Amino acid sequence: MGLIARLAIAAAALAGNGIAAPVTAATAAAQYCDETGVCYSEVTVGVAPITWRIAIPAVEQGPFDVLLQVIAPKSVGWAGLAWGGGMLYNPISLAWANGNSTIGSARFAAAHVQPDFYDPAAHTILKGSSANDTHWTLTTLCQGCSTWVHNGGAKEVLDPGATAASFAFAASAVPPIDPTDPTSPIGIHSEHGIFTVDLAAAKSEQFSTWVEQLKVA
Repeated sequence: MGLIARLAIAAAALAGNGIAAPVTAATAAAQYCDETGVCYSEVTVGVAPITWRIAIPAVEQGPFDVLLQVIAPKSVGWAGLAWGGGMLYNPISLAWANGNSTIGSARFAAAHVQPDFYDPAAHTILKGSSANDTHWTLTTLCQGCSTWVHNGGAKEVLDPGATAASFAFAASAVPPIDPTDPTSPIGIHSEHGIFTVDLAAAKSEQFSTWVEQLKVA
C-alpha cells in the first residue's frame, strides 16, 4: 500500500471518531482587535495551542462570507476547523505553513475517509498571512463556509446571531505531503476538540471595508 493510501486511511479520524485522540477543551471566547483595526471573536484551544479568530458581516441571516484567522506554533503541521461543529457533512477549513507564507484549503468529508477537496468553498489569502521561526498565521476570506448541504440534502446555514455557535477543530504535528499544494493529502490528527464562538459579537458593519484593506495587491 502506498504512502498516500496509508495516509488516506489514517486521516479517516479527521472525519469522525474512528480512532482515539486527545480531545481538548476551549478557553472562553473573547474579542480581539489587531493593529489594523480588524476585530474578531477569538478563542484559543488545544495543546499547541492554536488561536482561531472569526469576523462576519452585520447580517441577520446567512449565508455570508467569513474572515478567518488562524495562529499556530510552528510545531503545528496543519490545523482544521469544521464549520458545522463536527467532521462530517460540513465544510472544513484547513491551514498550514508553506515556506514564509500559509495555505488555506477547503475540504468536505461524507464518510470516514480522507476529506475531499471542496470546490463550493474558496479561501482567499489576505494580508497578515505569514510564517516565521516560531509561529505561522493564516488570514483568509472564506466564501462558502457558512452554508452547506448536509447528508440527505438538507441545507445548513450558520446563524449570524448565535452567541455560542459550535465548531470542531483538529490538528497534527505532521505537515501535509505537499505543503505547496492546497489539495495535498493530510495525515492523521493528533488532537481534536469542540469550541464555541459568539458570532453575534463577531459581526461588524465594517466587514466589507476590512476585506478590502486586507486584500493582497
